[in-house]
Amino acid sequence: MKQRVLQLDINLDKYQTHCLHQKTKDKREEKTITSIYLAFTKLINNKDYNDITVQDILDESKVGRSTFYSHFNTKDELLLKVSQDIFMHVFSPSLKEESSHDFSSDKEFDYKHLITHILYHLLDERDLIKGILSSHGNNIFLSEFKNNLYIFINTYFSYYPYQENNIPLNLKKEMIVEGIITIVKYWVNNNYLEKPEVLTEYITTTLMK
Repeated sequence: MKQRVLQLDINLDKYQTHCLHQKTKDKREEKTITSIYLAFTKLINNKDYNDITVQDILDESKVGRSTFYSHFNTKDELLLKVSQDIFMHVFSPSLKEESSHDFSSDKEFDYKHLITHILYHLLDERDLIKGILSSHGNNIFLSEFKNNLYIFINTYFSYYPYQENNIPLNLKKEMIVEGIITIVKYWVNNNYLEKPEVLTEYITTTLMK
């Protein structure tokens, strides 16, 4: 019995040590990815995306080449991951309160809140978004943006059945998605002059009625 208890204690110590190492590793990886993201943000605001090299990112982030490639195979993959991270949280089923906004209390589909939430995240990443949209890398970002907007629009029409007969539903969806992107580009080009709530009103009154 004593031997069994001793073995359990040893296993517990090993498990706790493993957890500690994993947390340390996770923190290191998080710090590394943050350094890469910040370096990319700085570069994209000073150089066109096509002119940025992986070496530029390594020099700016002070991250080793092997470390970079352990996370991203190419700079395109980095940009895709950056884009996905922006939208992944917004469309997550479990939201947390954030420093600039709080939509964590939303329990049901509220399309105005969701649009505003998207806009707040774009605002939080304003330097990155402005750099991306003004460069040749915008196709990767816009493709990911469109994919997520179509998910949102499909959900919207599942709650609010389409009533118009003069415009095909698929065309209406495309008009809304392209319209939202046009409004966001206008917003970015005007240095985020309006609050996200104002942009939401632009979108809902001109595109979704």
